[in-house]
Amino acid sequence: MLGAAVSYRLTKTWQQNIPCPAAGVAEARVLAQFLPEAPAEQRFDAVFRYFASGFVRHLSPGLSRVQYCGAGSVNRFEVNGLEGFARTAPLLGAWLYSGRPQRILDPADGHSIDLVAILKKGILIGVEPNSRDYWGDIGDNDQRIVEAADIARTLWLTRASIWDHLSDAEKLRVTRWLLQATKATTPQDNWILFPVIVDLVLAHLNAPAQDADLTARAQREFTRYKRLYLESGWFTDGSNGVDFYNPWGITYDLFWLNQVDPKFEAEFITAAIRSSATITEHLISPRGIPIMGRSVCYRTAVPVPILAAGFLNPPEVVPGRALRALDAVWRYFLSHDALRDGALSQGYFGPDLRFLDDYSGAGSCQWGLRSLVLAFMHGAGEKFWMDAPEPLPVELADYNIEYPKIGWRIAGHVRSGEITLEILKNTDGLRRADAYTGLDKILEATLRRPFRPSNFQAKYASRVYSSAQPFPVAQ
Repeated sequence: MLGAAVSYRLTKTWQQNIPCPAAGVAEARVLAQFLPEAPAEQRFDAVFRYFASGFVRHLSPGLSRVQYCGAGSVNRFEVNGLEGFARTAPLLGAWLYSGRPQRILDPADGHSIDLVAILKKGILIGVEPNSRDYWGDIGDNDQRIVEAADIARTLWLTRASIWDHLSDAEKLRVTRWLLQATKATTPQDNWILFPVIVDLVLAHLNAPAQDADLTARAQREFTRYKRLYLESGWFTDGSNGVDFYNPWGITYDLFWLNQVDPKFEAEFITAAIRSSATITEHLISPRGIPIMGRSVCYRTAVPVPILAAGFLNPPEVVPGRALRALDAVWRYFLSHDALRDGALSQGYFGPDLRFLDDYSGAGSCQWGLRSLVLAFMHGAGEKFWMDAPEPLPVELADYNIEYPKIGWRIAGHVRSGEITLEILKNTDGLRRADAYTGLDKILEATLRRPFRPSNFQAKYASRVYSSAQPFPVAQ
């Protein structure tokens, strides 16, 4: 009986996955607004509205999930929907944090979108155990641990417009759901940081009642995480070693720890952000990124460390370079089919299931919005948006930099704009990618789970990765 019930559940949730249409009117509209030369804030405003429109359009009837189109994952359809909500919500929260208007017009139909109302209702329904749209209890090694950190960030960003207006009972309900994430076991990699984020946010929101205990637990866990530190602000990430999780995941979380509690490990964290920004700016060219590793659909979040360094006091980035890095990355990927039906596409350029990890579902790639989250924390008309763009290192001169503990050599070539990343431990050669085949599709339809190639060798085992020929397009 139990086996039949599980089989039915997997079949039902797998069949609920929504195929993506081809790029259409909405994508053409945002490209027409973003790619031409115009003031940066105006162009990025169009990108924000595209994602806000997609968020609203794909909201579930219960408002606690966003069911984007795309391939499914090893997680259930409902968890994929939580990812869609949690990974896009911080962008809406950053918009509100910056003092921009609560209501915006949907570019798709001209209707008014109340960002505060949507976020508030979705979160309160998601944490309500008696609701059919409850996000679910959080267990050990549960994907909800990851998403809880983004819900916490959203609450911190919107504390003036949402948290401060909740009743005591509502605050308690939200707190109880989030606290589950801080008590669960996690993998010994970047996952350690998610409960730390939750603890610090709750300590801030609920202070002084729980401040000491939550902060102490966060300190213990962060001390444990620091054992993974290598050099120059970068960490090893469990069995995967070193990859782009450092800019779009790890440095992002360090930024949040510093934002929520500037005194928390201040010397270590600020130095790590500063150093991570230096590495990252040498990995970005207007002509691409020497991508490698897993989760490459987060590609638009690569400039996070450079933006994060701009928030340090004093800012630790050349004025205008953060905006230049942001603009170069988003121009590159938007011109290479990065958008699909109100969200980021599931690939490096367009949808490409050869490089979509089995843990990635329809909402997963929205982590790529993280660079926009930091950008939109700057208010309208602020210096960040108005500074003249400063050239990236590859636009100024050739360079060749080795990081012994990371095991990388990064070279930039100003004449061609190419950046190469050499992984020193790997043997010479390019590891070709396996295809996503018709047989894979049949197996997925039969087994009701992802059956995509892992392509681990292509992602991690090549000697050299180049911005001129990123591995997802090597045939």
